[in-house]
Amino acid sequence: MRQFDVFENPSPAARRFAPYLVVMSSHLLLDFDDAVVAPPVNDSQGTVPGLELDIDLNGEPLVLVISEMAGVEGRTLRRQVGTLVACEDATRRALDRLFTGF
Repeated sequence: MRQFDVFENPSPAARRFAPYLVVMSSHLLLDFDDAVVAPPVNDSQGTVPGLELDIDLNGEPLVLVISEMAGVEGRTLRRQVGTLVACEDATRRALDRLFTGF
């Protein structure tokens, strides 16, 4: 599992509005059992400018919600469906804004 890999959301109930989870934690931390993830959602109401990114994942328009990051057990992320490495710069800017305000 690498940073910015996208996996199917392991929670069937949450998949309706957050079909995927994007790995935010670095793949250089291989010894950790957990991963920090952010959900791309299909309902962008109430988003926070600068902390959300409009993305297209396999033809599906979604909003990556950086402010909703959470930790999950890495072993629950089973079905990889893509990567957002092409959005790395914008994602890092959103992470910087979340943690530093800039």
